[in-house]
Amino acid sequence: MLFSCFRSRRLLFLVVVGLLVVGPRVTEARENAPRLEFDGEFIVPSSLEDNVRFWIDVFTRYSLREAIVHDRANPANVLAVVRLENGRSAEIDAVRRRYQKLTGQLRTAPASQLTKLLAPFRPPMDPKWIAASADRIRVQLGQREVFFNSIIRSQRYLPLLRKVLAKASVPQELAYLPHIESSFDSEAESHAGALGLWQLMPETAKRRELRVDAKVDERKHTSKATAAAASYLREAFEELRSWPLAITSYNYGINGTQRAVQAIGSRDLQDILQRHESPTFGFASKNFYAQFLAALHVAQHEGYYFPEIIEMRRREYIVRQGDSLWTIARRHGVTVDKIRSANKSLSASARLQLGQVIQMPG
Repeated sequence: MLFSCFRSRRLLFLVVVGLLVVGPRVTEARENAPRLEFDGEFIVPSSLEDNVRFWIDVFTRYSLREAIVHDRANPANVLAVVRLENGRSAEIDAVRRRYQKLTGQLRTAPASQLTKLLAPFRPPMDPKWIAASADRIRVQLGQREVFFNSIIRSQRYLPLLRKVLAKASVPQELAYLPHIESSFDSEAESHAGALGLWQLMPETAKRRELRVDAKVDERKHTSKATAAAASYLREAFEELRSWPLAITSYNYGINGTQRAVQAIGSRDLQDILQRHESPTFGFASKNFYAQFLAALHVAQHEGYYFPEIIEMRRREYIVRQGDSLWTIARRHGVTVDKIRSANKSLSASARLQLGQVIQMPG
């Protein structure tokens, strides 16, 4: 008993020291960041604020070569950030297994080994967490490069998406949902068969009157796919009477979310996240709304999180009615070849699209 108390005090000392070292830096960064607030129906529950900030960090702070080791049940509890050699799945799995093993060792290690075992972890460490199961260890790959490219691609689609969503009486903020669905890649396809900007499944698309067959797949059609997604979200809102729940249902399904509401007896997303237990209500569904809020926040403050975009914006040109590469080149005093060189997708046969974003040569 005496040894157990000594080991607990030793561990608590290490945790407090870590808090003193790391705390001021985290506080300073948050003080300088844009405030985490949204208009309209999109609230940030107090219990979700730290998790939203975790996803903001995933999208803007950490790269594809950084593995974020964190608590599956509480993503904001980041245990370590590990630099990767290649970022492949085998390397990520190895990181996860290593920290599962370390966590298991911490629960039974003598005090003399604690300093060595804690070295790979990022302070501060909560002593209570160490008693938790090692199965809660999860590894998330950073997404800074992915989100940056998603923001660049989104400029081509956002005007049309906002127009379609407004026609369906759906909040304009939902135009940013493809950031976490497809990274605004109209060709994106999931392992489960979801396709397009909105990652619609074949059955969902067909129920929304989209053609999906061997010859034509309208899930790739921006306007029609957006109308289908808007129709789904409007139906989900009317059924669930809550935009946080409607957005959660985009991953979990309307029926699954409705069952959660009935089981818990509450339409408060915080209650459902804290109390609803189901094998199908996994990490992705539980974190979907927090990811959406994070993506919305980053997109609305892109210049802060990606200052390099500001310079890129100065060199962008948005295609207008009647434009051709020749008229654009003449207007900017450059050659057509230089414009094509700055935009690899502009082949000799490529036709300009209204609203298309073109990078002008520097």
